[in-house]
Order: sequence, then structure tokens, then C-alpha cells
Amino acid sequence: MNRVHPNLEAAARFSGRCLLIAGLVFVLGYIVSRLPLVFLSVFVALLFTSLLLPVADWLARHRVPRSLAALAAVLLAVALLGGLLSWIIPKTASELSANADTLIQRVQSLARSLMRFLPGEQPSLDELGGRAEQWVRQHSRTLTLGAASGAATLLSVLSGMLLTLVLTFFFVRDGSTLVRAALSPLSPERRRLAGAAVGRAWRTLKRWVRGTVVVALIDAVGIGAGLLILGVPLALPIALLTFLSAFVPVVGAVFAGAVAVLVAWATQGTRDALITFGIALAVQQLEGNVLQPMVMGRILPLHPAVVLLAVTTGALVAGLAGAFVAVPLLAALTAGGQALLGEGREPPRSDDTSAEEPEDLDDQLPAHH
Repeated sequence: MNRVHPNLEAAARFSGRCLLIAGLVFVLGYIVSRLPLVFLSVFVALLFTSLLLPVADWLARHRVPRSLAALAAVLLAVALLGGLLSWIIPKTASELSANADTLIQRVQSLARSLMRFLPGEQPSLDELGGRAEQWVRQHSRTLTLGAASGAATLLSVLSGMLLTLVLTFFFVRDGSTLVRAALSPLSPERRRLAGAAVGRAWRTLKRWVRGTVVVALIDAVGIGAGLLILGVPLALPIALLTFLSAFVPVVGAVFAGAVAVLVAWATQGTRDALITFGIALAVQQLEGNVLQPMVMGRILPLHPAVVLLAVTTGALVAGLAGAFVAVPLLAALTAGGQALLGEGREPPRSDDTSAEEPEDLDDQLPAHH
């Protein structure tokens, strides 16, 4: 009987693992595509849990019942977000109203400049307005259906937000209990391996969220302070947009910077727009060359090229939500897969407090009390 060559046997094992992973990814992708609202709600709830868990743990250590501590943490987050939006939205509306005439003039000037490059006879702005009104009349039914679809989308978003809040409460209160229940059917050895993989994935996700929050705050403060010094309207909303855009690597920073430059040009003119461009470029260089390596370098086990591909693929598959989810999900799966395949624990480092963290999720998520 001929013995199989060791290299061929190793290649067969590797190919089998690749096929198994590809099949798992395909099944997960199919489930996510069929239930996008549920998946996104669960994922965002996990992100919120990573931020709110220390608050609930602190309250629990001070003899607050676990359920009350989890509820207080969630209500605190809702109060902070609600207060921020209730302050930003009226201020944005006020600044838009105050600068409406300037914005209209700038847009009209840009439209005239662009029409010079059009071939043939150039229509006036009044003619364009008349054509737009005629188009609206002709497509009124389509627009009405679109508005109804938009209302249904809004209802879906509100449902997703409510589901996210409820899931966040349960994850903060019973996270470790839920994980142990999910792993309980496995044998002790497999339970230990699965627990190590889940623990490594959770720790990577937690570090990504906290590191991104730090980077996003610094970006938002830099952009917002620069716009305030220049006297550009909508500085605070743009700073908030910069903070939120930081959760979409690479693409988010470019988008927020472009919005800042366009607003500065539309309200203040070309000189301030160029200064804003310089500020945005400086902040992005600070992020890319200092903050990302310092804060995120040890968190994401991914090359920047892989991050860019993940963001692009996520955006193509699921739009903005896919771009938002792609990088942290890939990082968590990569870290969990490394632990599951036994590629070793992270070497302890004196400057990395996370090296003291246990692999098992029981020591990272709260036990049910």
C-alpha cells in the first residue's frame, strides 16, 4: 500500500480547512442577508456592551443589583446620546437657516460654472427649475411610493434601535451566562477551545471599539476646533460627523474631510476652504501616522490593505452598514480563529495591560446575579 506524501497530506488538510471556513462564511452571509436588521442590531448591541460593561461592573461592585446596574448603564447612554442630539439638531437647523441665502448663492454660482462645460446651448437656472418641476409632476406616483418606502424604512430603523437597546441590556446583564449556555452542549475540551476563541474575539472587538472612540474623539476635536477658529458654520455637526465617520476606517475620514471643505467653501469662500482642507489633511496625517499605530496597532491583527479591502467589500455587499461592520467583524473572527487553531497566546508585554486579561469570557463578561 502506497503511503501519501506528507506534503500532499498537509495540503489536503489545509484545503479542507479552507473549504470549511468558506462554507461557514457562505452560510453566515446568507443568514445575514436574510436578516440584516437582526444581525446589525446584535452587532451594534455588542459594541455598546463593550463600552457600557465597565459602568455596570463598577455599579455592581458597589452593591447595586446586576439588573439595576445594567439598566442604569443603558439609560445613561441613551441620556447622553439624546442630550447630544437635542443640542446639535436645533443648532444645525438654526445655522442652516441663518446661512441659507449664502448657501443658495454659492450653489447657483457652482451650477453656472458647471454649465459652462456643457455642450450646446446652456439652459438658464429658471429653465432648469421648470424642467425639475415638470419632472416631479410626471413622476409624482413614483415619488409617492418612494416616500411610503422611506416611511417603512424609518419604522424599520426605529425597530432596530429599540431591539439594539433591549439586547444591550441583556448582554450587559447576562453576557457570560449566555455564552456559557451556548457552549454547554460541547465536550469539555471543545468547550475550552471554543471559550478561548470567543474570549479572544470578544477582547479584540472590545479593544477596537475603545481604540476607535479615542481616535474619533481626537479627530473630531481637531476638525471642530479648526472650524470654530475659522468661524465656519455647522462646526459642531461636522465634528460629530467626523466622530461617527471614524468608525468606518479609511473611507470615513475622507468623507468627513470632504464635507468640512465643502461647507467651508459654501459659507466662507475659497480661502477658508483651502485652510479647512489643510486642517483636515493634518488631522488625517496625525491619525494615520501617530494615532492609528499607537492606539490601534496592537488591536487589529490586520494589514491596512486588508482593512481597505474589507471596507470596500462590506460597502459593496451591504452598503454603509457593511462598511461599518466589516473591519471589527473581520478582526474579531481573525483573532478567534487564531485562538481556535492554536496559534498561541499573545506574548505578555509589560506595556500592554491587556496581556493580563484571561482568554476565557467568564472573566471578561459579567456573571448573572
